[in-house]
Amino acid sequence: MAAEGLLAEYPELRPFVLPNVRLTGIRIGAGAYGSVEEVAVPGAICAAKKIHDIFLDRSEIPAAEIRRATAQFVRECQLISTLDHQNIVKFLGVAFFPGSRLPALVMERLLTSLHDLLDPETDPPPPPNTPKPFFPLSLKCSILHNVACGLAYLHERTPPVIHRDLSARNVLLNSGMVAKIVDLGVARIVPRMRTAATMTKGPGASVYMPPEASAPAKSNAQKSKYDASIDVFSLGVVAIFTIGEVFPCDPVAATYLDEETGLLVARTELQRRAEYMRHVNEQLRASGQLRGDHPLIRLIQQCLHNGPHKRPSIREVLRLLEEARAGARDSGWEEVQAAQTQPRNQSSERDLQSRVQELQQQLQSRNQENADLQSSVQELHSRNQAKDRELAEARQQLRQKEEEVQSSRQQLISSQRRETELVQAKDRELREKVSLLTRKEREPAETQQQLRQKEEQLRSSEALVADFQKTLQQRDSEPTQRTKTQSSLLPTAIPHSTQVNIKPRKLTVQCHRKKTAPCEMFRGSATTDGRFAYFTPRDSNSVYQYECSTEKWEELPSCPYQNSRLVIIDRELTAVGGYDGSYTNKLYTLRQRKWVEKYPPMNTARSDTAVVTTSDGEHLIVIGGYVGGVSWTATVELFQVKSRRWYQLTDLPQPLQFPSATICGDLVHVVGLGDDGYSCSLAALPSSDKPIPPQSIPHLISWKPLPPLPLTRSTAATLCGQLVLIGGDRSGSPVNSIHQLVDGQWVEIGSMTSRRYDCLVASPSPDKIIIVGGVGAEDSVEECVVV
Repeated sequence: MAAEGLLAEYPELRPFVLPNVRLTGIRIGAGAYGSVEEVAVPGAICAAKKIHDIFLDRSEIPAAEIRRATAQFVRECQLISTLDHQNIVKFLGVAFFPGSRLPALVMERLLTSLHDLLDPETDPPPPPNTPKPFFPLSLKCSILHNVACGLAYLHERTPPVIHRDLSARNVLLNSGMVAKIVDLGVARIVPRMRTAATMTKGPGASVYMPPEASAPAKSNAQKSKYDASIDVFSLGVVAIFTIGEVFPCDPVAATYLDEETGLLVARTELQRRAEYMRHVNEQLRASGQLRGDHPLIRLIQQCLHNGPHKRPSIREVLRLLEEARAGARDSGWEEVQAAQTQPRNQSSERDLQSRVQELQQQLQSRNQENADLQSSVQELHSRNQAKDRELAEARQQLRQKEEEVQSSRQQLISSQRRETELVQAKDRELREKVSLLTRKEREPAETQQQLRQKEEQLRSSEALVADFQKTLQQRDSEPTQRTKTQSSLLPTAIPHSTQVNIKPRKLTVQCHRKKTAPCEMFRGSATTDGRFAYFTPRDSNSVYQYECSTEKWEELPSCPYQNSRLVIIDRELTAVGGYDGSYTNKLYTLRQRKWVEKYPPMNTARSDTAVVTTSDGEHLIVIGGYVGGVSWTATVELFQVKSRRWYQLTDLPQPLQFPSATICGDLVHVVGLGDDGYSCSLAALPSSDKPIPPQSIPHLISWKPLPPLPLTRSTAATLCGQLVLIGGDRSGSPVNSIHQLVDGQWVEIGSMTSRRYDCLVASPSPDKIIIVGGVGAEDSVEECVVV
């Protein structure tokens, strides 16, 4: 794939492209899939990570896999371009080299890696029994503290980032022995920390991987379920290597055969690395600091715990390393160890002094190169700012032109409308004149016809008078006749037509996979205005807009609060409730890409609630929600849009956790995490511009239980006016079923392409819903339609 073709397909790479980058011919390192080369940019020496082009020529690699690897490279560039920390290797941009069809990632040039510092591969190898260089414990603690600071920066970002490939080779050192983390190629962005997610099994070197990263997930043998504690485990293995100075090869088997019982017995991860822990104890014993509760011993034991949730947080790791660093500085053991090793390390000390002088010279050279690089970066930054200003001016001019064109178009339309109205007025006037002339022509004929009609009426009246006189004569001569009963003279009553209840018909649905979402989403909120669908994940205030016709995603300005619920009120996107350190009862409306308070607040502050609007858009109903601690509320509130009044309606029979609600005609249905749900009728609601009398509030709605749900953790939705449940959880595993309530029974009407529960659902049209994310499907998007 040529450079221009790649940039055309991935335009997001263009801002990162560096000009005038050339290879110096020095290879820093190489691996099975790529190499790290030294490159020169104007005024500086840097490093470039590139993938071997040979992988593009292998016929057994599918084109889709190559595109996936390229897309992963683009995501890595976008991720590391946002990182700015002294313990993360600085990203400078990307470059294309002649003859290469893939871009290279350009970063700052560092001195060496932690692996090569502690276990150097020299050519030729050193003579037997040559003493290793002396590295003080304070330096080792400082290096480990730098790595932990870098991990803390990644874990505490919003959203958090998991490295997943931490090793001694991915820790680089500069001339001042400051450690920096590199290679975020397999890093993943997660919704929140300490929450397990299904990801690639064993992404890094096996010796650094915890047991849960190697165990297959239930739904996929190529996936495992783990969280950010994988980086803490890897840091523990790096600590063993750093302190013990012996590279930990693959540990012993995870099980062994008990000779007495004949059974397989499991080893803990710490027991599997007992041989390498012996070297750690020897190093601490040589320093005079070996004790059972030493911070470094506790650090390794806790980091290598088999249970992910029993490992310490990255903040606890930093605390233990601070304690270890303070102990190393205060004990004065470095002088003791130096005195013990001086007789056998004199030649090593001379080599070290020579190496120090060489490093100092390289440091001075690198500092000058870095200064030149900073100057070049500043120059490039200035050029980019100038280009940005020019682009902004061009955009402003374009907007002005568009406004002028729009104004001219409006004037033309107004002129055409006035001319049309004038023509129509003249046409009406002409028609009236023609009608008047026609009436004048018809007047004589109409007068004659009226005279004939009056003559006929007169003759008819005379006949009636004659008949009446004849009747009177008969009454005088004959007996009085019995009158008919009054009941026989009354008309027959017409019965009222009875209302016909239309029996719900069973639907049939099909699901099709769509373009993936920009991030993993589950247990959040979704709504739609027909053209667009809007989504926000849980534990995040990010809002994403999805155009249903083009499948285009766009990130909107963030909500003021996390865990808000989205709804369309008066054709505007509104966020209800939420949490940001405290729970809120406010409503925020997005206007001109800014969230503003348009409506009065609710009576109850809450998050994770269920919200629906009536079909006429005059009422908003807020059901249940989370109010802090372990408390879920059953409170139900009604908001009249026109009168801007809040009313508290009848509570739910019991609180529901993470409720989801939908409206089918005048029926509201709400379900929770369990297998229970409720429904009520809104037929008694008055118009939104009339206040509700207090005495009638208890009689407006009445909650009735739904039949037990077929699955737990399903999401409620409406298709063709019918209640359906999307996905669910069966015995801890997500399923892909879609159920419909027909005649009081739950009937399966179709299935999704992905298994999921706690997903987000929006209905842009009566016969279609958009399904996003959920546990088990993460960023998957599907469209479900009625066939």
